[in-house]
Amino acid sequence: MRIALAQLTSTVDPAVNLDLVREYTARAAEAGAQVVVFPEAMQCSFARPRIEAAEPWATGVREVAAASGIVVIAGMFTSTGTERVHNTVLVTGPRVEARYDKLHLFDALGYAESRQIVPGDEPVVVQIGEAKVGLATCYDLRFPALFSHLARLGAQVMVVPASWAPGPNKVHQWRTLALARAMDTTSFVV
Repeated sequence: MRIALAQLTSTVDPAVNLDLVREYTARAAEAGAQVVVFPEAMQCSFARPRIEAAEPWATGVREVAAASGIVVIAGMFTSTGTERVHNTVLVTGPRVEARYDKLHLFDALGYAESRQIVPGDEPVVVQIGEAKVGLATCYDLRFPALFSHLARLGAQVMVVPASWAPGPNKVHQWRTLALARAMDTTSFVV
């Protein structure tokens, strides 16, 4: 499976971000990718209150995936019917439709993601082509039990969209955790 990674920063405007998804998905399809993965919060950056961004953005992403003929994996916010939202990974494209709501919220170092986000309640593995793909989001990477569980469910590839905050040794932390999760589960971590 050829997987493209769209390394970019989302804006506070979901319409602008959908245009970026359209552009980068077209590039991925032209390069022969079967899947393109976008960051966490691709719908709208964390600079905007999450509840303002919980809109039917997924419909546009589904249209992009259908037009390109490849699977799009993108982070977004979805409504919970309360003042808080889910931090969701949408997986959509040919013969696949799934979502994962982030299980582990970043409530650390003076930040409380739980003020705006409701945690999900179950791990998700989705079939994409011949591969079983486990889904996680950003901070989830720090929880090896989640990845072990996904592997027991058959996941061979773990996709982890992230908006990893910058700071001292943050790249080192990311690489170390991604490598550890791959080794823990004998899977590929994307």
